[in-house]
This record gives sequence, structure tokens and C-alpha cells, in this order.
Amino acid sequence: MKKVMIVGAGRLGKGFIAETFDRAGWGVVFLDKDPRVKEELDRKGEFHVRVHRTDVVENRVIRNFKTFLCDEEYSCMEEFLKIDLVILPLYPEDFEEAGRYLAPCFEKMAVAYPMRKMTLICITNKNRLIPEIEAHFKKDLSESGKQWFEEHVVIRDSIIRRSTDAKSNYAVEIDTVAVNSLLIQGPVNRHFEEVEWMEVTDHIEMLKDIKVTAVNGPHATLAFAGYRKGLETIPEAEADPEIAALERKVTEEILAGVRKEYPVTEEELHRLIYFAPAKGVMPDSIYRVAYDPIRKLSKGDRLAGAAEVNVRHGESFEGIAEAMALGFLYGEPADPAAVKLQQDIRELGIEEAVSKYTGFEKEHAIVRKVVEKYKGLKG
Repeated sequence: MKKVMIVGAGRLGKGFIAETFDRAGWGVVFLDKDPRVKEELDRKGEFHVRVHRTDVVENRVIRNFKTFLCDEEYSCMEEFLKIDLVILPLYPEDFEEAGRYLAPCFEKMAVAYPMRKMTLICITNKNRLIPEIEAHFKKDLSESGKQWFEEHVVIRDSIIRRSTDAKSNYAVEIDTVAVNSLLIQGPVNRHFEEVEWMEVTDHIEMLKDIKVTAVNGPHATLAFAGYRKGLETIPEAEADPEIAALERKVTEEILAGVRKEYPVTEEELHRLIYFAPAKGVMPDSIYRVAYDPIRKLSKGDRLAGAAEVNVRHGESFEGIAEAMALGFLYGEPADPAAVKLQQDIRELGIEEAVSKYTGFEKEHAIVRKVVEKYKGLKG
């Protein structure tokens, strides 16, 4: 049996990656640093995934898995040496720690199985991180380990195009929408054609730039606007006429900029951003989608990245700026980044805060427009 190690057993790791590979007959191995994530999986011995396809909602029960904690004893070592593929659904700031922990595992593999070829697939919305991630994974290797790693391991980026949600990272009841593939940067050392929703493709950096703005930008708009109205789920926000109108405006503006910025065909664009309607209602939470507004409002990300493209090409960004202003109004007390953002707005003022977190000078057109929209929304 082929085996995949999933580093990070949260919503995405369980609800998308594990469910998909389990369906294909692979063994699943989880590695996580959070004891509660492991405890909940071990206590139940299974987890449940509601898979929202275009024609049916499937209720899947996953039992064929093993769990390991990032412990000092390296209890995962024996299983790691049997792994065919490693997938890392992590936040950007977590890759350094993952690379440090896995270094001894790669050292052992280089000795035990010197001819083994490995592929690591990173799942994060931030683009152009692979050189930095590679540096993290090689930093703690010996010279011989680095040489083996460079010759036998490839680290590849990917584009995630599905919503997966649960009450928490350690929840064992998960919902996921299965209508689009994970796009994976090629070439890879280990093929997995039998695994549904895994697709190796080219031009990943360009496509990811487009996806982060053209898909995640409108999605963030729904979350920030929905929070402002006291809503709890993305479907509720989509059903609100005022929010839906803003999302459409944001989408139209982003696509106008994308068409001028990138050498992408209409067919490629449609294939990248079109999501077939899924069966049933996926209860995707506003909390999940809006989480960490500091990252999501930063330069080059979702909305600020789209606004910068539109300014460069003389396209309107009125709707995008309003969505960004709603992001600066996002004050969810359970979100540490939102708390920090609101604290800085109170202490620095909105102009300084927008400049600080978007990375543009205070006199930049984007900062001025976002501040204008913010003050209008505040009344």
C-alpha cells in the first residue's frame, strides 16, 4: 500500500488531503505538533467528512490512518521511512519549524534508502515561497544530507481550490467541497494518477497569482462584509443582496486587471476560477475565511495585490478598496490578528495602519481610497 504523510492534521489535512488519498486506497499518516489534534483522532479512531460534490453529498468515514506527534523521540521515524509522498498544508510561518523537525527523518532516509525519490507538496495561498521553504528544509541537514536531498527530493507548490471547514483544527466532523482539483507544480518524483483531485500542471506561479486575487479576493470580501452585518457563514453572505453586489463588483474589477496583467487565455481563466455548484450547502464559516486579516490585507495578497494591479493598468478599484476597508473594520475578538489590527488602528490612526499593513506609502492612491471608504463605512 502506498502511504502519504500529511504534516498538519487540521481541517484541510483531514477533510481534503486525507479523505482524497484514503479514497484512492493509500495509507494516511498524520504528523502534527498539537497534542489535542492527535488526542481527538486517537480517541475516536475515525473522522467523518461530508464531501459536497456536484451531484451528491457523500458521508465518508476515514479509519485507515496513523497519528504521530512532533515529539523528541521521533516516534514517526519508522513510518516516515515507508512514506511515498509528503504533503504540507501549513501556514507560511510554519514551514521553518516543519523543516527543522523533519531534518533527522531525511538524514535517516538518505542512509537507509539512498535511492529513494521523494516529493513534498506545499499547500499555502502565499506565492513564491518554494526557494525559502527549500532553504528551511536544508538548513539543519549535514553536508551529505543536503547533497542527497538536492538529488532526490523535490519541493513543489500547489493551488488549493476548495473550501474545507470544521469547528476547529482538532474537530473530527468536517465539510469539504469537491468540485476542483488541487493544481500541483511539476515535475514530481512520485506520481499519483490514481488519486482524484490531484493534477500536475505548468505555470503555477502565474496561475497562483491570479487565483489568490480572483478567487480569494471575492471570498475575503464575502467574509469581511458578512462579519460587518453580523452573519456567521459564507452562504449567508452570498444570499445578502448588498454583499453579493459588492462581491460581483470586486470580481469584475479583479478580472479586468488580471486580463491586462497576465498572458492568460479566457479558457485558462475560466478553468482556474470557475467552481461548479456543489450539492447541498457547505457551511463555510466567516471566521475561517476572514481569519488573519493582517495577512489577507497585505501587499501582494488577495485584495491589496488586486488593487495594485488595477492601479498599474488604470482600472477601477472602487469595490476592491471597499472590501479592504471592511477588512480594516474586521474586529473578531477570537482572532489575534484582528485584535492586533484594531489596536493599531486606535493607536496609529487609520491612515498609518492602512499604510503599515498594505505596504504602500500614506499618499499612495490605494491607501487614500481605502481610508476614504473606511471613513464612509464608519459614518
